[in-house]
Amino acid sequence: MKKILILLIILGGLIATAVVYQGQQNAMLNGTASQGVKLRERLLPDLNVAAVKKIRIVDAKSEATIAINNDGKGAKVVERSGYPASVSRVKSILSELYEQFIASKQEVRKGAWAEIQVHPPGDGKEGTGTLVELIGDEGKVIRSLVLGKQIEVMGGRSSTQFDGGTQRFVRIPEDGDTIWVISNSFMDLEPNPDGWLDKAFFNVGSIKEASVTHPQPEESWKVSRKVENIPDYELVDAKTGEGLDATKVTINSLLSTPVFNDVFPKEQMAEIFKGASKAKLVTYDGFTYDLQIVKKSKDGSDRYYLTVDVSADIPATRPPVKDEKEADKKAADEEFAAKKKTAEEKLAKEKAFSGWGFEVSEYTINNLLKKRSEIVKVVATATPVPDSAPAASPAPAAEPSAPAPAPAPPAPSTPPELNPKPASVSTPAVQIPAVPAPEIKPEADPEAAPVIPEKN
Repeated sequence: MKKILILLIILGGLIATAVVYQGQQNAMLNGTASQGVKLRERLLPDLNVAAVKKIRIVDAKSEATIAINNDGKGAKVVERSGYPASVSRVKSILSELYEQFIASKQEVRKGAWAEIQVHPPGDGKEGTGTLVELIGDEGKVIRSLVLGKQIEVMGGRSSTQFDGGTQRFVRIPEDGDTIWVISNSFMDLEPNPDGWLDKAFFNVGSIKEASVTHPQPEESWKVSRKVENIPDYELVDAKTGEGLDATKVTINSLLSTPVFNDVFPKEQMAEIFKGASKAKLVTYDGFTYDLQIVKKSKDGSDRYYLTVDVSADIPATRPPVKDEKEADKKAADEEFAAKKKTAEEKLAKEKAFSGWGFEVSEYTINNLLKKRSEIVKVVATATPVPDSAPAASPAPAAEPSAPAPAPAPPAPSTPPELNPKPASVSTPAVQIPAVPAPEIKPEADPEAAPVIPEKN
């Protein structure tokens, strides 16, 4: 009983201590919340999204600058020589920044900024965050903020509607020591240029023929198919006994939905594409893709690169059809015009990839990197065994059947005087066993032919 009483006293003391501590924390939070900048609803309430011409994102290791076109319909990644940026991503980020609500605020002196990682990058201090600058005309910074440390919230006053989630500290320079807490990690605001690239790419249709020119001429190869709906390709100029090993290379789906990881300008291509193979893909819809492909090893890892030049043979008019009805002609002309427009738009889009080098995954081009010796198999030529093969063996035996006229002498049995003379000569001939054998076999051969179907 005494032990239970002691435990209750200790438990009560712990509860009292926790209550006092929580009260002090609440008082401190209430005090800091009442200091500095007044609490507001939105993080950037006066942001004019239309005035933003550039987004600059910097951390301790990298930097990305997105330049927005004047019409707002396009954007470019400055660190990638002006390659198109993802417009949808740019618009989404600007919209998020404008609509971002504040969860809470704290007053944190500069000496504690490192702990919550809100120092700006480049000041030589630890605990730096990610600097985001929204730049307007003439390079003027409209607004800037530092994204700091992320925190996991498990319920409580500042929790999300799901009673928990990820929050992040944000410091806005003009707000002094006021640190804002938002319920958004802003992971899309990354300083990696390749992450902002527009990843739309070319798309190869149904392939009619594919060829690879290897640096070693004997390893070059070409395959084709005569009909589109036949999946099997044939090895062009195959030597006797050679065939395409379809288990070693896949042709029909080559570059059907390719993706790339990064991009680099024409100035860097000469060095990267030394010793590259060349490939050519011709499709049934009239498109031709000329590619350079290469595998490079660096720092113990393999990287894969390609370039692409696209051309197309798009008919200008539909071939006339004899005795075509006017209604049918109108419908066919409209269908032809629609397909022609689609093909022209596809060509214009894909020609824009010329002059750029792309880093891709191994999976994207591994089939085109294969050598001829890796995709060719030896085709076993079966030696046919004709059905008449058994009959061939008695053929030589037919030669001794030539003496078959030997029985003919008995035919002149009419003159009785001749019987004794041929008897002395013919009796040895009758005793020859080879004579009856050939007489039976030639009769069996024609009968053997109809017996064969019965075995089926």
